[in-house]
Amino acid sequence: MNTSHFHSPLRVYLVEDSALIRQRLTMLLSNLAGVEVVGWAEDPHSALTGIAATQAELLVIDLMLVRGSGLTVLRELSSKPDAPVSIVLTNYAIAEFRHESILAGAHYFFDKTNEFNLVLDTVQTLADRRISHTAVGPSPITAEDAH
Repeated sequence: MNTSHFHSPLRVYLVEDSALIRQRLTMLLSNLAGVEVVGWAEDPHSALTGIAATQAELLVIDLMLVRGSGLTVLRELSSKPDAPVSIVLTNYAIAEFRHESILAGAHYFFDKTNEFNLVLDTVQTLADRRISHTAVGPSPITAEDAH
């Protein structure tokens, strides 16, 4: 029995400057059970405003944005006790950016080229855990992973 419609969906916010990637993510994420894309932004300031306004629970965030970096968003949110879970999805999946993302507060880090489907799997898992009232638990990546 699919119980996703008995609970409010997991609210996902996209921080991505590419309209094509945003459209693709919106389409794919919206088709997942228990997931709703509640907004998007292409720069850090708009992202922080939109995330707060929508009370997003999960972010899919690119590192390279219009007029700024996704790291700015991660750093700003990481100090908040109710910070959303963050998934970095980038074309710049090198060790240095992974390390900086983890230190800035990212929970997941994926390469747009090779790991796009892993983002969908991760979001679905998080939505399923939310529906079943299972805690999301600790981050699967830690600062030690960045070394």
